[in-house]
Amino acid sequence: MRVSDEAIRASIVNLLARREALATICPSEVARALSPDAWQPLMPRVRDLAKAMARQGALEIRQGGRTLAPGAPLRGPIRLGRVEGGTAGHPTTPDGRYFVVRGRLWRKANPHLSPDVRETLVKQMMEARRALRAKSPETERTAAREQVERTKQALGERGPAWWTDGAPDFNRKMAKNTPYGVWFSQLPE
Repeated sequence: MRVSDEAIRASIVNLLARREALATICPSEVARALSPDAWQPLMPRVRDLAKAMARQGALEIRQGGRTLAPGAPLRGPIRLGRVEGGTAGHPTTPDGRYFVVRGRLWRKANPHLSPDVRETLVKQMMEARRALRAKSPETERTAAREQVERTKQALGERGPAWWTDGAPDFNRKMAKNTPYGVWFSQLPE
């Protein structure tokens, strides 16, 4: 019995949905769920579809606790996880540096941060954002805005770019007006 690509994608989504937010799954779990007795021949297709889903921003591929760029070559064991940082459902550029919202590029957090550091920074940012929503004196709101900015810089979403290959930063630029324009024009509506 041939397993369809749609069934593989649905299995990935369903297995991830059953896990805690930061938990991951192994591609072999997907293959075993779909074909318990003949799962090994499915593995190349599961990995290929996972790569395609990562390029679309639907999931992240992780290795050694770090998120790989969606277009990075896959060598060795990988894990599949939900997109961190609230970018789920938004396309991610092939190099994994940006996600796109309403045609605009937004820099993703530095994937080289340890999970503990990332979690601490995200908690700090959420506390500062809650303080902004509260009816506080303007001095407290100013301090909260400054905390959000410092945290976003520490995460790598603002400030100096976290990559080291010398590529320019296109944060907050319209995707169609950047070198990502061709890639963006080929995304499904």
